[in-house]
Amino acid sequence: MSFDPNYKATVVILKDIESQGLVQFNKEYLDEEFFRNFIKFRRAFSHSMSELVSKLDTFETKNEELTNFIIYSELSYINSHLDAIKKFLKIVINPIKLEEGFGKYTTLEQMIQRICNKMNYNEKLQNSIRGLFLLDFREATTQQVFVIDKTGNLVINHKDKRKKELNLKDLADCSSQAMEILSAMFDWSNGKTQESEKKPDGLDNLVSDLTKQVQELDKKLDRLF
Repeated sequence: MSFDPNYKATVVILKDIESQGLVQFNKEYLDEEFFRNFIKFRRAFSHSMSELVSKLDTFETKNEELTNFIIYSELSYINSHLDAIKKFLKIVINPIKLEEGFGKYTTLEQMIQRICNKMNYNEKLQNSIRGLFLLDFREATTQQVFVIDKTGNLVINHKDKRKKELNLKDLADCSSQAMEILSAMFDWSNGKTQESEKKPDGLDNLVSDLTKQVQELDKKLDRLF
């Protein structure tokens, strides 16, 4: 079992959901070929992107243009993981158990909110889970509320007080975070997660400060593999 905090938090949440009887296999949302292909794609993308970033100053292409390309590629890569996470949740969550249920066009944000409401999570915990699943990033980028500025940063929610600047290393961290969440989901579904020797932390203790953890993650490109 990975000891990454995002992986660990995801496993605890999934086990809590399972203990409350929300889990059900929904075959209509399962596409094994997609997930197998996605895993191959993400490995190739991560390797290629880390190679590209490491050689950023050696290309003849203008640095600003290449940086913009890398930023938008990372943005798309992160959102592709969040789409896969949404797809996974629809495979394992019983829609009858959620108020309003869910369907083909239900968004990740709606899925997370409905799950949190059903689990009666308090506001602080819900905000932490929003941070875990990168929902502010998701909403801003899917609703086109972002710009790529001249300094090579992705600026989300650029017109309001939620404005946040993300550089290439920040985006690499977001990529790693999304990858860890999906890895935890795969392991949980396959029964591969293991309990540590120490008694697991309670859900509130484990996740309540996750938003702060997300903001303070070490910004290292070598976390991409």
